[in-house]
Amino acid sequence: MRIVSVPEVKLIGAGILLNGIWEFLQSPFYADHDRGTLYIVWSRLHCTAGDVVILLASYWITSLVFRTRSWPTEKGWYAGWVFIASGLSYTVWSEWFNTRIAQGWAYAPAMPLVFGIGMAPLLQWLVIPSILVYQLRRRKPPEHDQRPQ
Repeated sequence: MRIVSVPEVKLIGAGILLNGIWEFLQSPFYADHDRGTLYIVWSRLHCTAGDVVILLASYWITSLVFRTRSWPTEKGWYAGWVFIASGLSYTVWSEWFNTRIAQGWAYAPAMPLVFGIGMAPLLQWLVIPSILVYQLRRRKPPEHDQRPQ
């Protein structure tokens, strides 16, 4: 089996690229945007790594729900919505917890809010997972069994 045919590898690769771009583009919406280049680079790379962990967790949750790691090609968009919803649900909780309770980060005044949650991270977890599901659905299903053990 080639490593690039493993769905998680494709997810990680595309997830790093798309989330990394998104994290840097949404920087002006966070209060720490003026803390200096090195801090911003470190912070956004750290956030990108966290985003990839959330993607993987959402992928595996969806794999468990549908009892196959091939859910993007076998189960259709219903499974895709489970994937998107699990990442979005965690993001809503994390944004609320980290901005209200832990105060790990804060929004800049420019951040549009939806019920107190930043619009940029909400859109991130609607747009990027949708793109990833579309990309994963386009690949040919593997010939070997990918059911979780």
